[in-house]
Amino acid sequence: MPMDVSLREYINSFPEENLNLASSGMKGFNPEGIGSDNTEELVAKLYGVPKENVIITPSGTAATFLTLLYMKNKVRKMITITPEYPFYYYQARELGYDVALENRLRDDTLELSPWDVEENAIYFLSNPNNPTGILWSDDSIRSIARETEGNDSYLVVDDTFSFFTSSFTKKMEIGNNIMVGSISKFFGDSGIKMGWIVSKDSIISEMREKIELIVPEVSQLVKRRAYYLLSNVDLYREYNSKKLGGNYSLLKENLGEFLLENSTQIINSILVGSRSLKISQSLLREGVSTIPGIFFGSDSILRLGIGYEELERIEKGVKIISKKLDNGKQ
Repeated sequence: MPMDVSLREYINSFPEENLNLASSGMKGFNPEGIGSDNTEELVAKLYGVPKENVIITPSGTAATFLTLLYMKNKVRKMITITPEYPFYYYQARELGYDVALENRLRDDTLELSPWDVEENAIYFLSNPNNPTGILWSDDSIRSIARETEGNDSYLVVDDTFSFFTSSFTKKMEIGNNIMVGSISKFFGDSGIKMGWIVSKDSIISEMREKIELIVPEVSQLVKRRAYYLLSNVDLYREYNSKKLGGNYSLLKENLGEFLLENSTQIINSILVGSRSLKISQSLLREGVSTIPGIFFGSDSILRLGIGYEELERIEKGVKIISKKLDNGKQ
């Protein structure tokens, strides 16, 4: 997973006029509105926990970083999979963790069977997985969480993309489980940076004492906007579902033979052999932005985001990709 160029630097190199199939966020539905500033209570309600079990952070990335920072005096090893969101790896490495990566890509799908949980380690997962969009089962997550409490380990689940699923955020009742999340992807409001950390009393109370010393306070305006967005999950889900459904149909029609086994998530992966960076760079020259799987630890896939562009531009982009992959088979 380590590279000379980071994922953030790669994305920042994209020309603005490119067809954007790289973004993992929605765009196109963003009604104005603000609500209460009591956002902690609303997040707590969504997760089924008391308000005291929620910490609001400046972003989802801040939530994962602060969790790793807090855990540094408890564990020294961070374990995650590939393909997986690389910022967990980047953050843990910068904080001095021993990092273990386990490849879970098998043929044309992602193997989601659980680990035998090690002692004194912290496990990081996104659910649904980023970059594939594949959802971990409740049984898989619970089997990991169940083992953490007895061996002084921790499970961190980033469920930012769970808004896109019918099983939306839920409290884990067992083990040393920590949930982190963000509003950025589902609601498409890039100007509102806010995330959260949710866990049981013993973890949150200890974490809060340290985090309050170093975390910038989230403004009341951001909290009120976030409250409005979180209060309208069903409205956004209806819009997002309709848009993603049409875009995924185009993706399936044009790239079905290359698609990793998946559902109609905002992010999808296609199989490209072992040349994701080369293909992504060549697509950039043809006006299509994608994310090579090498940044997620699997050079054999290319991640596509289908929530940013409108249907006509999605169609144009996937046809360019389809032609490129068909030519590669010849």
